[in-house]
Amino acid sequence: MYFPKYFYLLMVICVIISIGIVIFFAKRHRNPRLRPKKGEVLLVAIILFMGSGFFSHFTAELLTTDFDEERIKNKMKAAQARGLSDPRGSGVRVDRVNEQGSEEGGAVDVPSDTPEEFREILQE
Repeated sequence: MYFPKYFYLLMVICVIISIGIVIFFAKRHRNPRLRPKKGEVLLVAIILFMGSGFFSHFTAELLTTDFDEERIKNKMKAAQARGLSDPRGSGVRVDRVNEQGSEEGGAVDVPSDTPEEFREILQE
């Protein structure tokens, strides 16, 4: 099983905090008759320890990801500069763009429920 780099450190911290919460919950009233039952304390402990494991794994995974801010900024700038004029990054096939470009003046298939304003724009 794979554990991220900081998982064990975070898990130890969360378990110590969870133990403190369980002890506080178990002894939260002076009168022993008004304290929570053992089953309730056990249920709270199980929920806290499961939550600790999830939180530790999730946080350690976030801490170990390769987040390169400069690379992301460069990709965004390149995409903005390219815009829609370059179909390579827009998910449109180049051969399809060339086919449509060579059919200037060809009829455009428009669904029947399309408003007239859009039909006029597409026909031009």
